[in-house]
Amino acid sequence: MNWRGTSLSRTLCGLATLLLALMLVAGCGGTAEPEKVSMPGEYSGYSEPVYTSWETTSQYVPMRDGTKIAVDVYQPAGGPQEKLPAVLIMTPYHRASVEDGEVVDLMTNPESPYRTIVSYGYAIVCADIRGTGASYGTRFGIFSPIEVQDGSDLVDWIAAQDWCDGNVGMMGQSYLAIIQFMNASNMNPHLKCIIPRYSANDLYDFVYPGGILDFNFVEVYDLAMKLLNGNKTAAPVDIYPSKPVDEDTGGSMLAAATQEHEANTDLVVLADQMTFRDSVVDTPWGMPMGYPTASPSGHLEEIEESGVAIYNMGGWLDCYSADTLTFQDTLSNKSKTLVGNYDHTQGFDGFAIECVRFFDRYLKGIENGIDEEPPFYLYTTGSDTWNLYEEWPLADEEMTPWYFEAGGTLSDSAPAEEGSEEYTVDYTTSSGPQTRWLAMTGDPSEYEDRAAEDDKCLTFTTAPLQADLEVTGHPVLHLYVSTTAADGDFFVYLEDVGADGYAQYKSEGQLRASLRKLGQRPWLPDLPYHPSFQADVQELVPGETVELVIALFPVSHVFKEGHSVRVSLAGADVENFRTPELSPAPVWTVSVGGTDASYIDMPIIP
Repeated sequence: MNWRGTSLSRTLCGLATLLLALMLVAGCGGTAEPEKVSMPGEYSGYSEPVYTSWETTSQYVPMRDGTKIAVDVYQPAGGPQEKLPAVLIMTPYHRASVEDGEVVDLMTNPESPYRTIVSYGYAIVCADIRGTGASYGTRFGIFSPIEVQDGSDLVDWIAAQDWCDGNVGMMGQSYLAIIQFMNASNMNPHLKCIIPRYSANDLYDFVYPGGILDFNFVEVYDLAMKLLNGNKTAAPVDIYPSKPVDEDTGGSMLAAATQEHEANTDLVVLADQMTFRDSVVDTPWGMPMGYPTASPSGHLEEIEESGVAIYNMGGWLDCYSADTLTFQDTLSNKSKTLVGNYDHTQGFDGFAIECVRFFDRYLKGIENGIDEEPPFYLYTTGSDTWNLYEEWPLADEEMTPWYFEAGGTLSDSAPAEEGSEEYTVDYTTSSGPQTRWLAMTGDPSEYEDRAAEDDKCLTFTTAPLQADLEVTGHPVLHLYVSTTAADGDFFVYLEDVGADGYAQYKSEGQLRASLRKLGQRPWLPDLPYHPSFQADVQELVPGETVELVIALFPVSHVFKEGHSVRVSLAGADVENFRTPELSPAPVWTVSVGGTDASYIDMPIIP
């Protein structure tokens, strides 16, 4: 079952609520109950923002190995005096900074969602991850076992405070989202629920999507982390030193902690060592570490066993959009998922209220119905609508092959005759300088008209559509191709081309041909999956046709009548990915028609 037409659903709900209110007012002279509303982005009548302010304290909390972790505690004030549930945030990006002598923390922005959450009666604890900010210790890579262990120690410390009722949740995005899943794998009974926004499932699929290094992100991120961990000032990129804890009045403790950070691992070096999904590196604690150790994907069994409730939040333009949906489909935990038209820097307008709704249900036990809603709340671009669904992929999805044709056309009927299209790789092709990939560093994505870029690519475009067309799901490319080289990187883009020729980016996928081997995807939904183990490397035989299967990022978009759908192929993305440049440039021969008919499987919604 899917619930489409949210506006109608809300209208009917509103009429029912009004009728109930009138009945209560009319009956026996009684007083009407406060109206109760609980739906995405709207919430009233179940709890109220009864706290008018907050108090902030900062201190060190020792972990089981003695390493001191810096935490800020925000306690509600100006309201009832009682024990409250708490929300933990673990960050490597400074729990608070000092900018030109002024403290900038979670509450500085008047529009901060954390102000709203505190006002509803939740304490917030924000911790600098070991080896970062004002915390002591060093970091080997990211999401190391000892870092994850710290999460459980922090949850225990919070639950034991005299201001806490023993119930703890977590929230945060990106790194702060991934660490929530990792912490859930600790199975600490005090951790009841998490709200991860933009979380990876398996880090290999982000660092090496399709087996190709996302070098620009890795290099920019590594530089930013060195500045942050060194407590440097870099005003042009909005980086400032960490705030010391309250007892560190002279800054000596911050200086000592910063000195320990100097032994942190160089992430660029680490990425260059971990080129395959089964790559491992030696660690200071004597155990090799690989992607499963440092990713939620390696801990899904423990996350399920924890029973922690999960509110997954994501965006169609985020690099983790497929992972957001994968968590919902794969884990049996009480979960829900929201995906909007966002990149890594954006989010749902009603985010704070959604957090309150979820925390009210799972930290305070308020039966507000959030757990009874259909689990998927998804935004469709083109139609600009939000809809509730029971499942993903959608129940009415029809995977429909659209075939490449000679001359660069795209059609829903297979060409009658065999043919081919040749393309010489252009190493200057790019998806742009402001992409979903670099949005991961905090720079918003901005995809401009791809028409000029498409002139450097091999494109296949439909005739103008005769009616609106909804595509919601995971498009999958099946490319039959031979090249003059022993390997190559293949990038595919899905675009909406307007009547004026403006080509709007909608989705993409990529694959290094030598890692084309397919395997069973370990997670749901069942999509084409490349294990990308070192033993899977299989070079191309120049001139020999192979099939490359590439799953694109999921999309939910309505292509308007009169627009066209375009598939654009390239052999490089120079501003985002590291592709070896060969001379002379390889020539592709893409098969169209016949037994080796190249096509893209489109998830059409009738």
